[in-house]
Amino acid sequence: REEILSAIRAAAVSSASVPSAPATDALLAPSSHILMEQFLRALTQVGGRGLVLERSQSLDDAIAQVRTDLGTASGSLLVLHGLFAVAENGAVYVDEADLNARTDVVLPEHLVIVVPAGAVVANLHEAMPLIPRHSACGWFLSGPSKTADIEQALVVGAQGSRTVHVILESLPT
Repeated sequence: REEILSAIRAAAVSSASVPSAPATDALLAPSSHILMEQFLRALTQVGGRGLVLERSQSLDDAIAQVRTDLGTASGSLLVLHGLFAVAENGAVYVDEADLNARTDVVLPEHLVIVVPAGAVVANLHEAMPLIPRHSACGWFLSGPSKTADIEQALVVGAQGSRTVHVILESLPT
């Protein structure tokens, strides 16, 4: 032990310099528009679809368009309210308090989750404090349900929805 410690001391490695503090501009959080773009990219990567509700478009019109695109009847599509979305992974937090039953998130073939565009945070570190303290149960939903068997055959929708659409309500300009 002493030989090793002596060898380390004898090496006389110079101290590393302490980096200077970043400029004030570097400390600013990304804008809501940048976070929305990051969220939509991440959502697409996990197999979901996202859209930003235009000011001239009503939420009912957007949901009707999703129904038309899917060719689905009303019973197989459920519209949920998401409290916030996470840009880094395309997830939306849905709380049990906003559901009729916990099974609502896994029974329908198609989910539409509506989230205020201003409620997109950069990462899970920012998201965790936003979970309601009184919440008994909640989910981070990110894209459709996917599972694979030992033969690596991917099945979409086996344990939940086959599609997930997230509608971000528009930001003020």
